[in-house]
Amino acid sequence: MQILLNVIFYAFLAWLFYDATMVEHDPWFAFVVGFVITVAIVCQLMPSLHASKVSPGEFPYDTIGD
Repeated sequence: MQILLNVIFYAFLAWLFYDATMVEHDPWFAFVVGFVITVAIVCQLMPSLHASKVSPGEFPYDTIGD
């Protein structure tokens, strides 16, 4: 489900970018949409931004009860 939502999200952003550059020629909005696309791609590709070895209900830094 998340993959489908990502495809829809990126398709919508690509359509907004195309609309802002080719149809209405709005450079500021095109820059903002391009920046959002760039940040989204960087966050997807950088593994250090993802949580590792965490399962639902597990708190890795919880030391109470040890």
